[in-house]
Amino acid sequence: MTPQEFTDFLYREIPLTKAMEIQTLSFTTEFISLAVPLEPNRNDKHTGFGGSISCLMTVCGWAMMYANFREEYPEGKIVVQSSQIRYLAPILSDFRAECRCTDEAAKDALRQSWQQRKKGRLRLEIVCFCGETEAARMAATYYITE
Repeated sequence: MTPQEFTDFLYREIPLTKAMEIQTLSFTTEFISLAVPLEPNRNDKHTGFGGSISCLMTVCGWAMMYANFREEYPEGKIVVQSSQIRYLAPILSDFRAECRCTDEAAKDALRQSWQQRKKGRLRLEIVCFCGETEAARMAATYYITE
């Protein structure tokens, strides 16, 4: 799936992503990057709205799960089970979320859990950047089940 195809998929399946104007910059099984313009995602102080930051990061982690497991488990439902966000700096312009997942052992553990119980989880780290400044960091556990 190309980045544009994934953006189109998000707009169809998760309507909020269209309102936020999320764009997919990278869509691979090891690296996801999603970006949004500030204007539709700002607060009354003209900085990044916390809800938009949280949503972008949540969707970024969800996208990582989707990139890795959609073909293996097309019937699997992906949800965020828990998350913790630390806001580190104000967002003053367009921003992006990035998620890297190169831990093959963790992916294999999810696959083994799926084979045994038709469910599994993966913990991901998602970082939000405004330019090169790290603005927020999320630790989240995503769950896939039938």
